[in-house]
Amino acid sequence: MGEQIEKKKEITIWHEFDGPSDTSIEVLEEICQLYSERHNCRIIPEVMGIAELGARLCSVSATGEGAQMALVPSDMTSYRKLGAYSPVTEDVHRGIISEASLATMQFEDQQYGVPILLGNHLVLYYNKEIYGEAPQSWEDIEAQAEELLKNDITPFGADLSQAYVFIPFLTAFGGWPLKDGRPHLLTEEVEQAFEFVVEQTAAGRIISLDGATELLEQFIAGKIGAIISGEWIFNHLSRNMEDRLAVGRLPSIQGNPSVSMSSSIGLVFPNHSLTSEASDDIKSFVRFMLSEECQLLWANRVQRIPANQLILEQLELISTPNKREVLSLLKECRSMPVSPIMITIWVSLAAALEVLLAEGPEKALIELKQSLDKSITELEATQNRINEEMETV
Repeated sequence: MGEQIEKKKEITIWHEFDGPSDTSIEVLEEICQLYSERHNCRIIPEVMGIAELGARLCSVSATGEGAQMALVPSDMTSYRKLGAYSPVTEDVHRGIISEASLATMQFEDQQYGVPILLGNHLVLYYNKEIYGEAPQSWEDIEAQAEELLKNDITPFGADLSQAYVFIPFLTAFGGWPLKDGRPHLLTEEVEQAFEFVVEQTAAGRIISLDGATELLEQFIAGKIGAIISGEWIFNHLSRNMEDRLAVGRLPSIQGNPSVSMSSSIGLVFPNHSLTSEASDDIKSFVRFMLSEECQLLWANRVQRIPANQLILEQLELISTPNKREVLSLLKECRSMPVSPIMITIWVSLAAALEVLLAEGPEKALIELKQSLDKSITELEATQNRINEEMETV
C-alpha cells in the first residue's frame, strides 16, 4: 500500500459579499483558493446576507457552533459576547495596520478583530453626461430637477430602506444615532430628516430603489442623474460606466454637510477559535490576508481600500482621479460606533424607514419608538442571559 495522503484541515469563513454588484467576492474567493493551494489547510468561504450573518454570529454563544472566522463590518465587533469572539494578540498585525484603523475593531479597550479593508463609506456617484459637475447641495439638485424630470431622468436615487443610507440625511440636520452610549433617535433631528426625505421623494427628486440591483441598473442606464451608494460599489460602476462616472461629496442640506459613517471590514474569530487547535492556521491566514500580494488584489482587482498602511499610502499616489476622490472622502466621515446598542439602532431605523415612504413621518416615528423599545428589551435580556452563563462557567 502507498503512503496515506494526509487530509487537509478545513477552516470556514463567513462573509456577506452577497450582492450581484459586490465584486469583492471575487477577490475573497481567490485569496481563499490561493492560501488553500499553498498550505495544508483549506479555507472555505461561506456567503450570506448581512442580516443572516449578524443572526448567526449572535447565536454562537448560545449554540457553541460557528465558523472559525467571519469577515464583518467593524460595528459587529461589539457582538463579542454573543459571538464568543477571541481577543486578538498583537503578533497577528504588528507593524502592518495603523493604530487608527485598529481602533475600528476595538471594544472596551480590547482588540477583537483585524481590519482587512477600510472605507465602507457612502459617496455621491454622478453621471457626467447628466450633471456637468457634482451637485454640491440639494439646492443645486432642486434647481436642475424640473428640466431632468421633463426628460424622464430622475435627479437623484438612493436605497432609502437602508438605515446606513439614512445616516447622511440625519447628520445634515445635526443628528447622530448614539449619545452617551444609548440610542438617540427619538429626536427633532430624526423627524426633520424623515420630513425632508418624504418631501423630496414626493416631488420626484429622489427615487428609492433596491441598492444592490435596480438602483445601480437605472443609474448605469442613464435614467438617474446621481446616487448615494457605498465605496464598495465603485468597481462595479467604473466597469459599467467608464468615462461617464464621476465621484463627489454628498450634497449638503440647507447649508449643512451630509456626513457618512465609515468603518472597516475585518476578521473576527467566533467560538474562541484563536484558542482552538486551528489557532496557528487562522493566524497564518490573517497574515496572508494582510500581505502585499493580497492587499494589492483588493486594491487593483476590485478597487477596495486596503488596511495595510504601506499599500494604502502607495495607492493614494497612483489612483485615478475618481478613486482619489473616494479615498479623500473617507477623511470627512465619522467612524461607526462600536457598541452592542448599534444592533437596536439599525433594526429600529430599518423598521421605521419601511413605514416612512408608505405612510409618512408621523407613522414612521411611532414605528421607530415601538421597534426601539422592543429591540432594547430583547438586547438587554440576551445580555443578561450571557452574563449569567459566564458567571456560572
